[in-house]
Amino acid sequence: MLPQALQTLRDAINSHVPERIADCFTEDYVAERPLRPAEGFIGSGEVAANWTKILARFPDLHVEILRHAQNGDELWSEWEYRGTTPTGATALLRGPVILTTRDGRIAWARFYPDPVTVEGPTHTTVSQMLDAPAERIFAVLRDPRHHPELDVTGRLRHAESSQPLAVVGDTFAMVMHSAEHGDYRIENRVVDFTENQIIGWAPGQPGRCPIGHRFTWKLTPTDDGRTEVTLTYDWAAVTHPAHLTRLPVVAADELDASLTHLAAVLA
Repeated sequence: MLPQALQTLRDAINSHVPERIADCFTEDYVAERPLRPAEGFIGSGEVAANWTKILARFPDLHVEILRHAQNGDELWSEWEYRGTTPTGATALLRGPVILTTRDGRIAWARFYPDPVTVEGPTHTTVSQMLDAPAERIFAVLRDPRHHPELDVTGRLRHAESSQPLAVVGDTFAMVMHSAEHGDYRIENRVVDFTENQIIGWAPGQPGRCPIGHRFTWKLTPTDDGRTEVTLTYDWAAVTHPAHLTRLPVVAADELDASLTHLAAVLA
C-alpha cells in the first residue's frame, strides 16, 4: 500500500487542481532539482504557480507511482508522468523522487524524472466507424466480461470480476493462456476514464507495477448517430529488457480485428 503522503500527492496531481497539489506541501517546503538546479525553489506558494503552468501545457497529464520504499519520514519512489503536448505529441517522463514529510505534508523533495527517449515507433492506432451510439459502446468496454469477446490473440479466457469499471484506479483481473506460459493471470489498472468518451487500462502482474503497455479506446460520436472508435496500443513505458525484444505484442491488424469484434458484439 502506498504511504499516505505519496497517495495524496498522486491523487492531487491527477485531479488537475493546482491548489489541491499545493496543499500537499508545508509552507517552508524545499524543492530540489539536482539535474536542473535553477529550477529548485523554496515555499509552497510556488507549487500552485508551477503546476498551473505544467497543466496548461499538459492538460491530460496523468502520473503513476511505480515503486516506493519508506524509512521513517523519508520516502523513495519511482514516478511516471504522461501527457499530450499542444502539438499532439506524447510526453513521457520517468525517474525517482525522494522526499521527507512533516505532520503529514511534504517538507523537502529531490526530483530526478527525465524524458524517456526511445528509437522507432512506440504506439499503434487504428479506427473504425461503428453503427452504434457512444453510450452503448462504452457500456461494453467498461464491462471486463466482454473483453474476451474483443480479443483476437486467443490469450484472454475470462474476467474474474463482473463489476463495471467506473473510475481511474479501478483494477480488474483476467485469466489468460498462452502456449509459452500456460494459464496465468494479469491485473489491469484503469488509467483513463471519461464517461462515454475514453477508457484505457494498463496490464501488469498481480501485486506488481504495470509492465508499461496500455490500451486506450476513444469514442467520437458523429451527427448521424454512429461513433468513430479509435483504439491505441502504447508501449512507450516498457523498460524491461525481456519485454522490449517482443514489442509490439499486438499487431495493427489484430487491433483492427478487435474493433471488428466489437462491432459484432454490438450487432
